[in-house]
Amino acid sequence: MAAVWPEAATEGDTSSGVLVLASPRPQRAARLMVRGFFAAVQHESVADMNALLGDGATISSGPGTSPEPVPKVWAARFKRLDYGAGGAKIPFRDDQLGVFTSDELAQLGGARRYELAPAPGEILAVVTPRERAGAGPRHFGRRIEFILGPTDDGLRIVRMFEDFRLP
Repeated sequence: MAAVWPEAATEGDTSSGVLVLASPRPQRAARLMVRGFFAAVQHESVADMNALLGDGATISSGPGTSPEPVPKVWAARFKRLDYGAGGAKIPFRDDQLGVFTSDELAQLGGARRYELAPAPGEILAVVTPRERAGAGPRHFGRRIEFILGPTDDGLRIVRMFEDFRLP
């Protein structure tokens, strides 16, 4: 007779027996996407960034602005600011990257407020970038939000929010 396993759960108590856990949300894929995005920024490569974007990916920059194509916005930033990797610290700490599904955000209620909200099947990745030491203009907003959505080519950045204006 074959063993019958309990239904998989996202969390539970093991005191009463065996607990089968469901696969975690695609945390690893989200982290790789965000790392790839910041690597493209450090290399100032719009081509590398494009490889991570879904068709028509846009970025919003705060109240009163309209979403714009991500490559256009970052190409302008690369022309005005130096994001090169030479001597720069890593632009974000991995432990300060939050990854949320729409269900997880609903469970949080109003405890955390973000500008972007993932649809079912999408993931919200939120990062607090680190600025370089020393004087000079800011290179990032205080927080960057990414909506990662499934595409024919896998998970891609489909929308972004960053409250940032070029100096």
